[in-house]
Amino acid sequence: MSEIKYGYPYPSQGPYQGPPPVAAPPQYYAAPPPPRRQPGFLEGCLAALCCCCLLDECCCDPTIIFAS
Repeated sequence: MSEIKYGYPYPSQGPYQGPPPVAAPPQYYAAPPPPRRQPGFLEGCLAALCCCCLLDECCCDPTIIFAS
């Protein structure tokens, strides 16, 4: 087969200089944990209201307690 000829010569590489310098890996820091969530006033009021309604339904009906 015939040899492929290019229109320009390859640039000379020069003497071997060794491998390129290696950079240190980047430093990653752990993200701080999210702050603890405190229940708000409205959430507490709704929870108390639900508890009161459930207790009222379950405990305040005399037909449930004194069933014969």
